[in-house]
Amino acid sequence: MVKKNKSERSQDFKADMQTIKKEDVKKLQETFSQFFGKSSDEMRKHSSRLKNKIYLFGFAAIIFFVVVFYLTKRVNFVGM
Repeated sequence: MVKKNKSERSQDFKADMQTIKKEDVKKLQETFSQFFGKSSDEMRKHSSRLKNKIYLFGFAAIIFFVVVFYLTKRVNFVGM
């Protein structure tokens, strides 16, 4: 086995962007189907659950910050 220098290796390399893109799409679809499910009904159910959880936690976070902000403005600490 003969080692090639860096310029020789870069001249030999020809990226097949179409093949790389197809592999990336395939991997993305596999990951997506593992997370949301394979059938469209399953995907709808899981995605709506995820959306509802995001809305619920976002609403809870906003309420928490509003309460903390209100309490810090209204409560007077003695000696501070």
